Amino acid sequence: MAGLTITMLLAAAAVLMFGRRPDRQIRRRGRGPNGPSPGKARKRRDRTDADAPALLVRELAGLLAAGRPAYRIWADAATLYAAGAPRNAPAHPFAAVLQAAAASAALGLSPVPVLAAAGRADDGAPDPLLRELWAGLAVCVRVSERSGAPLSRVLTRYAGQLDAARDAASDRESALAGPRATMRLLTWLPGGGIILGYLLGGNPLQILTATPLGWSAAAAGGGFWLAGRVWSGRLVRDAAKPAEDVPG
Repeated sequence: MAGLTITMLLAAAAVLMFGRRPDRQIRRRGRGPNGPSPGKARKRRDRTDADAPALLVRELAGLLAAGRPAYRIWADAATLYAAGAPRNAPAHPFAAVLQAAAASAALGLSPVPVLAAAGRADDGAPDPLLRELWAGLAVCVRVSERSGAPLSRVLTRYAGQLDAARDAASDRESALAGPRATMRLLTWLPGGGIILGYLLGGNPLQILTATPLGWSAAAAGGGFWLAGRVWSGRLVRDAAKPAEDVPG
């Protein structure tokens, strides 16, 4: 009986620790012969592909390197993403901002205000990844306009920063998979101990609720459990936050 009980507890612990995959950003999404399938496109509405921002920036830099004028790259990129969308699929999340930037550039105006507005949290894109992309593009274009630096080089460096940030986020999620599994296991461990007491023929709840010593043990155990849960959750949340970029 004891061997069966231990086996059941070990199986439950394995399920708690390895039953869920760690939350991480998906690096690559499947593509059909004509671009992403409608199902993939619907998923993209909820969460932007982690590779997409850096890919867009590299495409803009590539258009400039191919000889396209700076005021035309926004319209070219908007056309590229509109043409790559499958039929009856929702518009790409980049399309609206690129079209607005293209309209501004066609009038001889700087696209910086359009990009900066899309990068603000109050009235910009709901996805933080998109807000970061548009805000960074606004900074790149502003730096190029004010300093005269080639926009293609500025965009290439920005794409490298986006790649580094994506890799760091993926590494962070992988490193936190173990602590999160341990936290889930410790959360359910008191319940497992109570079940083990019943399987061994005891009555743990009666002991905890019918005697003063049981009340004290239950109160102390509950307090330590809650404190450990709150503290562990805070440690994991703090470790999951990316380090703040130091302006330079």
